[in-house]
Amino acid sequence: MRYLTADELVAINSRLAIRDGQQPGIKNSEQLDKVIAVPQSNAYDQSLREMVANKTGFLMDAIISGKPFLNMNLQTAAIAVATLADLNDYELTFTNEELTDLISRVNRAQVTATDLFSIFNSHLKQK
Repeated sequence: MRYLTADELVAINSRLAIRDGQQPGIKNSEQLDKVIAVPQSNAYDQSLREMVANKTGFLMDAIISGKPFLNMNLQTAAIAVATLADLNDYELTFTNEELTDLISRVNRAQVTATDLFSIFNSHLKQK
């Protein structure tokens, strides 16, 4: 399983912030370290598909709840989960509206990290 690095997440966030005319930067480096560590935690005996579904959900939740960046945390979460899936030969099948709605619900704490596993599992397609 290939994971995103802190540098890759910072690059994603920086591109989004600059494109939107906002200041890029890290608000909380300890939180960024946690965002990186969460998806890499042990996953027992799971298939790659289950691992990708699990890790993308946890990554989304960690970025949105932890808000490690000065700006564009929600957008960074969207790009990060799509990138994580892509790095592991999967693609997300959400429409833009579905992904926007999911991010909004996670941001309002209406979806648990555990629920995200089944949501992402049903929206993964192997390349």
